Amino acid sequence: MVKVKQIPEDFIVEEIFEKQRHENRKEKGFYVWFTLKKKNWDTFSFLKTLSRALGISIKRFGYAGVKDRKAITYQKISVWNVPIEKLKKVKIKDIQMTDFQIKDERINIGDLKGNKFTVTIRDIDGNHMDRIKKNIEALKKEGFVNLFGGQRFGSKRMVTHLVGREIVKGNLKQAVWLYLTKSTKEEPRKTRRFRFMLKEGQDLKQALKTCPKGLRIEKAILNHLISHPNDYAGALRKVPKKLRKMFVHAYQAYLWNKIAGLLAESVRPRTNIKIPMVGFGTDLKKYTFADAIEKTLKEELISPNDFLVKRMPELASEGDERDFLVFPKDLSYIFERDELNEDKMKCVLKFKLPKGSYATVLLDEVIK
Repeated sequence: MVKVKQIPEDFIVEEIFEKQRHENRKEKGFYVWFTLKKKNWDTFSFLKTLSRALGISIKRFGYAGVKDRKAITYQKISVWNVPIEKLKKVKIKDIQMTDFQIKDERINIGDLKGNKFTVTIRDIDGNHMDRIKKNIEALKKEGFVNLFGGQRFGSKRMVTHLVGREIVKGNLKQAVWLYLTKSTKEEPRKTRRFRFMLKEGQDLKQALKTCPKGLRIEKAILNHLISHPNDYAGALRKVPKKLRKMFVHAYQAYLWNKIAGLLAESVRPRTNIKIPMVGFGTDLKKYTFADAIEKTLKEELISPNDFLVKRMPELASEGDERDFLVFPKDLSYIFERDELNEDKMKCVLKFKLPKGSYATVLLDEVIK
């Protein structure tokens, strides 16, 4: 069985950064930009730790993209109104901050053009090597289906799209309870027990006492439900708006993957069409493959109008489109002796992907 990410150094990500210019931008002021190199940190956890170290709000930070934890990643970060010398004094394990610059604007999500990857696949024997070569050459010619990777639906627990589904359907009570109680083995034992006991009908006040320290959103939701029983809209609004929007967007990504999966089975040869991220503005009539979209929506018991999210209109989503296929740029590879696995080979793979495309999906195609 080949190994991906055996060590963090096996997965290196560098942002392809391109600042977007906006004539009517509002955010003029004193910003410090820096290059962040991190290992075994996800972007949000790092920013929380840095904001506490500096004694400032996390809202002061800007970034172009979110990067994985199990990797070595390089990305641009901006912070408002913090002296460079103060930033340089902060010491955090497995973190390096360099290339400090003073700018007059914030870094935003739209400033990410793509990512450059250097990935090492290990523990390869002779049979796997031939198959990997064949798969990489096929990727060069045919690209791969531009699926959303698993991290789009949650890192430690894949609950994001499930909560989004209930929000879109107007089932706010179910959305709240899913967020509070759904757990996975990836979570700490105390967190899993807290969620299990709550699911089994534990009293809310008792649940609040046993709620682990790090679950601040869960505590806020429980406090609200204790004070305002059955106000599930109010409870859900204790979740930051960005995260609530992420729930809905994750559900749209889930639908996109289902539609793309149907087309991947039926469209031969593959052509790079646009597939909708279904929202209230999606016009099914414009798509020649509307039957695949309608089949998916019927299975999910929803319609495009449900994305108006009448019970929580601030989360309404008009929808968008996404390329069915993606073609990696500058794709190259080399096989070498694997120094970590005796009598095995490793493949060092280099490539670039546009923003929103997932290296994990490409790697699934390489090692299948």
